[in-house]
Amino acid sequence: MLIATAVVPGPPAFVVELMGSAAQELDELRDAADRAVSRVLSDLAAESAESLRSGSGSGQLVVVGPGQPGEFSAAGPVSFASFGRDVVVPALIEEQPTDRELPTPIMVARYLASRDIAAHPEHAHLWVSARWITTGGDDATALGEQLSADGSGVGLILVADGALCHGPKAPRAQDPRAQGYDDEVCAALASGRPSRLAQIDADLGDELGATGSRVWPVLVAAAGGSGVAAGSEPELVGEVLWAGAPYGVGWAVATWRRSCT
Repeated sequence: MLIATAVVPGPPAFVVELMGSAAQELDELRDAADRAVSRVLSDLAAESAESLRSGSGSGQLVVVGPGQPGEFSAAGPVSFASFGRDVVVPALIEEQPTDRELPTPIMVARYLASRDIAAHPEHAHLWVSARWITTGGDDATALGEQLSADGSGVGLILVADGALCHGPKAPRAQDPRAQGYDDEVCAALASGRPSRLAQIDADLGDELGATGSRVWPVLVAAAGGSGVAAGSEPELVGEVLWAGAPYGVGWAVATWRRSCT
């Protein structure tokens, strides 16, 4: 059962030490991501405590990014040396090895984990037992359905970027459709409705270089939205905490939480 979700972008620019004097340009984005991640961990911790009291087991934190389907060991130290500076994120578990080639979205999520633990040490045990997954296509829906069926409760963190085509300095050629696409994604995230997120044009997203289209099916299915009529959707509260395209890439931070939390 899905307890709460945070949607965060996955740029290495999140890492303060990689950005040097330009780091402050993304302070608001980092703050929004910290708040979104913390909300999920706090909601999951509360649900886990209740589940343990009732004898139904603790909750599970799951981090999902776009990529070839796979699951990774990410509890050890993580180095960002390949991005120009040997910035190392400390291990979640002492002397725990990490897969040599973690996908960038998982590396960024581990960085956000270190920030959350620094601010909320009580969340550490949930990060230690987290699953770190990349997915896309039909596998994404199957993963979401699996998470939906998990009776112990799931906290989900999705790492996803929007269109890569905002303005003349974007990584891809400027595309006038980019803003409308990312606005539609933000509206769907703000709605908290799986049916709206399911209607996002995945083909257009791929054309614009957006990675969100690869992972939205996870959230749709995990929230119980697959094949569910709009009038009977689960009651979720969506909120967009930050949205923009400071470097020509559409980034958004959002949360989905149960209405009773």
